[in-house]
Amino acid sequence: MAGGVSIWVAPEAKTDPKEIFNRRLLFLVLAVSWAGCFYGLDTGNIGGILTLESFQHAFGLDVLSQDALDNRKGNIAAMLAAGGSLGALLAAPASDFLGRRYSVLLFGIIFLIGAVLQMIANLGVLYAGRFIGGIGVGATSMLTPQFLAENSPRSVRGSLTAMYNLFILFSLSLAFWINYAVSKWNGPNLKFDNGQWRVALGIQLIPGTFMVLSILFVPETPGFLIAHGKSDKGLENLCKLRQLPADHPYIEVEFNETLAQVNHEQEARQGHSYLVVMKDIFTVKSNFRRFFLAVMLFLFHKFTGTDSLNYYAPEIFQLIGVAATDSLLTTGIYGVVKFVTTIFYVAVLVDRVGRRLPLIVGGIMQATSMLYLALYLRFGNPTPGSGTEVGGIFGVILQVLPCRDLIYIYAFGWSFGWSVAPYVAAAEIFPARIRSVSMAFCFFINWIVDYAITRATPSMITHMGWGVFLLYAVLTYIGAAFTWCCMPEFKGRSIESMDDLFKHSIWGMWRHAYPTEDEKVLREVADHMGHKEDDFGVVEQVEDANQAASGIEEPARQVKLS
Repeated sequence: MAGGVSIWVAPEAKTDPKEIFNRRLLFLVLAVSWAGCFYGLDTGNIGGILTLESFQHAFGLDVLSQDALDNRKGNIAAMLAAGGSLGALLAAPASDFLGRRYSVLLFGIIFLIGAVLQMIANLGVLYAGRFIGGIGVGATSMLTPQFLAENSPRSVRGSLTAMYNLFILFSLSLAFWINYAVSKWNGPNLKFDNGQWRVALGIQLIPGTFMVLSILFVPETPGFLIAHGKSDKGLENLCKLRQLPADHPYIEVEFNETLAQVNHEQEARQGHSYLVVMKDIFTVKSNFRRFFLAVMLFLFHKFTGTDSLNYYAPEIFQLIGVAATDSLLTTGIYGVVKFVTTIFYVAVLVDRVGRRLPLIVGGIMQATSMLYLALYLRFGNPTPGSGTEVGGIFGVILQVLPCRDLIYIYAFGWSFGWSVAPYVAAAEIFPARIRSVSMAFCFFINWIVDYAITRATPSMITHMGWGVFLLYAVLTYIGAAFTWCCMPEFKGRSIESMDDLFKHSIWGMWRHAYPTEDEKVLREVADHMGHKEDDFGVVEQVEDANQAASGIEEPARQVKLS
């Protein structure tokens, strides 16, 4: 895997031992990231499927009034998010008690059960299937970034964690094109041919099966093992994953840094009960600042309007004047733009430029595109599905920059902005003790807001029209301003060093946006070290330390920089 995902563009990675970028790490990333396809396929295909005549007949959509049709479409699409909100809450206890690995396996199986149920031509069973599948999607949306962040080398942690989002965008784009392909389905009595929509829904069984089978060969995260008193096994798994011996300086630093944080947390606050963890989150200022930041990032992530576009893209493209026969094709191109841009973000931006600046720039691009779309619908007088009627100065502007192109610019901004950054941030900023619970709450909020927006979108478009997009524009501008003020840069910082960072006020984070070299390592560990680096960019081992704090099975071998 040498030179892998973004190693060739991450400056810190160039001084890391080449052994840590190996096939075992590549297999782990691919195996876990298949979970992104759960989200992408289930989100991407339903909008197109809702437009198929065979699906509408099978589930009674073709005999409903407009308001009743909006209501049923919203229920079908949003049921996934309803299950996702429950899955996000269940993920935390599963992660803490079963472990990261077995939790991913469990919810992968739950997703497969839901996917099978969705292929049965009964409205109640469809609802149940989307809800059960949503539990799997919601749980893995929390578990996968956590799993990737805990296993990734620091220098490429952003890229590897973002692989989950890359798989989401890949499968979302694939789902759009699958919808376009099945829309060309031919045959007698197409209205009664359930095979058309079943093919589109059935595709999601493939990545689900791949993930469930491959996760069996992935080791548990070292951080989870160390936090649960299995430091020897944690060190063993870390050595296997990095392909380095236990006495290698790189392993010494990574293991001791994780161990130091676990010791500190368990000594300061004994017990693992959720009541104690919740108290830690809401009464410890540095923890609450992290929690508040992560929650706000996920709220603004949803307030950009991306769920409306993902779930109802064909209808929205028709709304701005794209012919009905071309709406699924245009939606497919929209998916490709998002996917290609996300590749660029993962390969170049996230571990070179960072998380903060692309998020601000991308958010401004999205907000401006949504504002333009709102003005287009207000003053352009588009006829749904058959072009536009424009006049005056605004008409000239619209001819120079068609509204469809603005949605592609929106997709570009989304893919290196709000698409990935909240997931990466949530996986990075929390200490191990509260990480599972905090991320579960973040993703619960993510999914419950997803449910509300998805459920309401058909009616909002019918009754609010252009005002929907103006609302999204204003909220996204606010999100960009919040990011500049409150979100520091996490690139290059160890997960453990976040303890030092969040001693500062959340509203003044712009003053501490970019880390110094001293701020990239947990201060408690750095205090025992000098700064003489070896050829690998890590410290030289000079002595063994005394036995680690009580509660840890094996003594921790310490390192010192001189």
